[in-house]
Amino acid sequence: MRLVTPLVMLCMIMFHSCKGDDSNSGTTQDSVSVDSTITLIFAGDMMSHMPMVKAAYNSKTKRHEYEHWFQFLKDTIATADLAIANLETPLGGEPYSGYPMFSAPDSFAEDLKKVGFDILVTANNHTVDKGRTGLERTLSILDTLKIAHTGSFRSQQERDSTTPLIQEIKGVKIAILSYTYGTNGISVPSPNVVNLIDQKQMEKDIAKARSLGAQIVIPVIHWGVEYQTYEHTSQVKTAEFLASKGVDAIIGMHPHVVQPNKYIKTTMDSIPVAYSLGNVVANMRDRYKDGGIMIHMTIKKVNGKPRIVGFNDIPFWVWKGSNKAVKGIHGFYIVPESKKYILPAYEAKKAQLFYDDTRTILNK
Repeated sequence: MRLVTPLVMLCMIMFHSCKGDDSNSGTTQDSVSVDSTITLIFAGDMMSHMPMVKAAYNSKTKRHEYEHWFQFLKDTIATADLAIANLETPLGGEPYSGYPMFSAPDSFAEDLKKVGFDILVTANNHTVDKGRTGLERTLSILDTLKIAHTGSFRSQQERDSTTPLIQEIKGVKIAILSYTYGTNGISVPSPNVVNLIDQKQMEKDIAKARSLGAQIVIPVIHWGVEYQTYEHTSQVKTAEFLASKGVDAIIGMHPHVVQPNKYIKTTMDSIPVAYSLGNVVANMRDRYKDGGIMIHMTIKKVNGKPRIVGFNDIPFWVWKGSNKAVKGIHGFYIVPESKKYILPAYEAKKAQLFYDDTRTILNK
């Protein structure tokens, strides 16, 4: 059975990765103890509402700037061995647009890379907001930036040749899969492909990942009912199916609010499931919608095999505002509880309500 620690509520976690270095020692490489611990960060929906686009624009540099929005969690993201998030907007070029048909500036992706995100999943209900041009342009921008991606593809041939997305970290092959419940009723333009939640296809993808040597397989699923703070039966059924096919963890997105993290027992294992991480950045200010969690996952070798031994959450609140203590004029700042002291008193109360609500949801 996989050894998995209980879910732990964490506001801010600093992780350090030891790397063997014998350049200044008298010992040989074989005698140096190398830390094989692998850390992964999963973040939820990266939105691009028009108030965000306007707030990001710097008239001096003539550029939309986002990096400073992540300054209070940047170290956590950047020091992970692999950081994954959902890009819930096409990079469709100008004119930029928000809900309901998104198109974000290219610098949004540029700055996500600067912050430390390595993979952006692209299967979600807004993938084809800007049609074939927007879908393909998004992939081209990510390719130019050397940001790995999966979930949407220019063609079936491209999907076949690039799925599953496998990253090798410290000798461990980790497969990331991405699926969505739909694309808001918009047909996926031919020859493009967007991964849908289809049991037969997901089973094939999982089997292919294993055949290619993946030791850890993690699907990221866009599912559920928007603004519902508990998992829907359809999510549970899909999660149970994926668990039965041997995935190692499941990460959920889309509802724009946090949903519980739970475990699904199988005949051989116990699979951690985050039903919804909520938003990362978004212009949603209502209760439950104004923050989210990141999942910090720890992988270690147990009896010679990689296993998930830590599945912890990092709650944060999104502060829409400006302050002398914060670099930049305007923004949507991601504030973990350990940094709430930077908030004005009236904003700190809103943040604390979110932190308390999140604990209640996660403790269900």
